[in-house]
Amino acid sequence: MKLALHFLLPLLFLLAGSLLLLAWQSTTRIVNDSINYQMQEAQDRAQSRLDSYLTGLNTLLTSTAESPALANILLKGDRPAAKKILQNTLSHSYGEYLDLLLLTRQDQYWTNLNSPLYLLGNNLNSLIVDTPYFNKWSSVEIIPEPIALFSIIQRYPILSADSGLIAGSLFGGLILNDNLTLISLLGQGSTNKSLQLLIDDQPVGPAFAAGKIEQTIFEQAIASNLSQGEIADHYFSRQPLLINGEASKLQLLLIADKSMSEQLAHAYFYHLLLALVLILLFITTYFFLTIKYVQLNK
Repeated sequence: MKLALHFLLPLLFLLAGSLLLLAWQSTTRIVNDSINYQMQEAQDRAQSRLDSYLTGLNTLLTSTAESPALANILLKGDRPAAKKILQNTLSHSYGEYLDLLLLTRQDQYWTNLNSPLYLLGNNLNSLIVDTPYFNKWSSVEIIPEPIALFSIIQRYPILSADSGLIAGSLFGGLILNDNLTLISLLGQGSTNKSLQLLIDDQPVGPAFAAGKIEQTIFEQAIASNLSQGEIADHYFSRQPLLINGEASKLQLLLIADKSMSEQLAHAYFYHLLLALVLILLFITTYFFLTIKYVQLNK
């Protein structure tokens, strides 16, 4: 009995260490899985909102392009009437979100209504040339001075009711560099996550900050070139957003603040407490057996 008790104490300490290690590993795995799930859930929620947002714009622009009067206006060269139709489009639901709304005639820039924030001038020619597809959202770079603008553009044919030929094109879309509406929409409901749009691993537009996250955290996450990771007690993930059902150059960077990492500490201390209770039970049992042994051998 004495020999058994002699070996029991080291075994108890070994068991205690094993319990603590298992508590740490299992807690870390559970919390990391939870964090990954929450980050993916936020990504999916942002993707769903982007899809709904673009669908609303697509419906509005399609109905405008299919206006029977628009082709005749283009053929007649009636710019005031064209601008009236465009202005009417902007006043409808979702129309206020359009940063660009312009018409082309014979593949040449003809007239536009766009936000006064964007003084694009002759730089619209690159947009027209670089958007070859009809009825498909495209990422297009417009190059005005002093900085290039990134946009999501949809192009629609305007068909003549008489001949069925294309009389012109309608372009509508968003400027990403400072589009507060889009990033706020994607971040809606985020209490502990901040968002940043990226193109070619470079930030475009403002960040949506749910908390006080330092700019250096964003910079380090972007510079890491990793799809997910941890920086200074912050978790981040970076995934492409889908446009037309396909991965695009546009990426969404998500950063979760310390409240998510605190889950790890809380869960670990909970499991640690359980492990300590078990260890205490084993040690109590050890001393109980020791006392019983001493009493029997008196």
